[in-house]
Amino acid sequence: MMKNHNLTIKKLATILVVLITILSMAVVTPAQACSRLVYDTGSNGPITARSMDWFHDPQAELWFFPAGERREGGAGPNSIKWKSKYGSIITSSYDIATVDGINDQGLVANLLFLAETDYGDIGPCDPTLSVGGWGQYVLDNYANVAEAVEGLEELDKKSLKIATTTLKELGETLRPNSIPQPIIVAMGEANFALHMALSDNTGDSAIIEYLGGEMIVHHEKTANVLTNDPTFDQQIAINSYWNSLYKNLEGTIGLFLPGTSSPSDRFVRASYYLDKMGPRLAAEKKLASKASGFILNKDQERRSELAAALGIIRNVSDPIGLDGFGIGTTQWRTLANQSLPTKNVSDDPNATYFFEFTENPSVVWANINKLAEQGVVSNFDSINNPLLSGDVSEKFEEADAFSWDISCTLDNSCVSPLNN
Repeated sequence: MMKNHNLTIKKLATILVVLITILSMAVVTPAQACSRLVYDTGSNGPITARSMDWFHDPQAELWFFPAGERREGGAGPNSIKWKSKYGSIITSSYDIATVDGINDQGLVANLLFLAETDYGDIGPCDPTLSVGGWGQYVLDNYANVAEAVEGLEELDKKSLKIATTTLKELGETLRPNSIPQPIIVAMGEANFALHMALSDNTGDSAIIEYLGGEMIVHHEKTANVLTNDPTFDQQIAINSYWNSLYKNLEGTIGLFLPGTSSPSDRFVRASYYLDKMGPRLAAEKKLASKASGFILNKDQERRSELAAALGIIRNVSDPIGLDGFGIGTTQWRTLANQSLPTKNVSDDPNATYFFEFTENPSVVWANINKLAEQGVVSNFDSINNPLLSGDVSEKFEEADAFSWDISCTLDNSCVSPLNN
């Protein structure tokens, strides 16, 4: 009798899972869909992986910025100013925003779409920073997650406001013809509404969101996955439900992973694989070493770990050609190699930033140490170099830095006291 009762519970749970999956497919909205995860490998240090999903090619380029660059916030006369403390390798979008990158201390910033974002109204004397320069500000100024959280909270107390723009303003005023007209017609009034994920070479993580005009910070090592809507706290609640399902259905772990393109489904899948793969990969390494008669060295181990992280981020990606309402296919993916035990990543020859443009069947990477030796602002266009693969550090060419200035779309005229 008890056996039949347990079977009935499992069947009901299966039906519930199917219904939830169908409902999750029904609420997918037309928006940018990105994923980010931190794979903490233990002794070899973490790897942060990220995918960028969008409706067309956002004109991504790789850039290297040395330390010592003078910056402005690009959001009118109230824009904050700073001088970069650290060098960084980043990915830009539309030649107007830093959306992903790692600095020479191992701090990684990933900016992903969050439709619920509300940066708040900008007062006449509020200090400002363009959303396109927000991620770069963090990479320029902070060595780790704790520093970044403290610094951003201090700026928030001084009423720093993130200034954003719409797709229409970008495609018609700031970067004419950068966005296809059908996208402008369909969602031109949508703001570039981003939340930020931070990680460092200790495995620490933080999620920064602006909701109702207030900055919300989730600072904990377990904040190792981020996608899009709903907000991070709600994603955690959804993931907790799935975790409880795994525990309740003995012998069916992993059987009910949600498989749609919705942010919540991607969040659950990435969390599941991160949780399950670590011990398994370590066990497989031991078995391989025992079978072959030799021990994997650090470089071989790291290659396996990088490949594993790439495997997870590909699992939560949408292939080119996928058709459907609200589907933004994956345009590119990155891996940030936050190797340990080196304190400063620029001293580590393995500290690299990997980039995969999904229309090219290859991966390229750049070494921050090699680029720092050149000491100049430089960039590399992976999209227009489809036959290249491997280390492209020497392919970076000196260039004028792109601008994230959106001042012409704003109306703020008072000079902020932060700039006096």
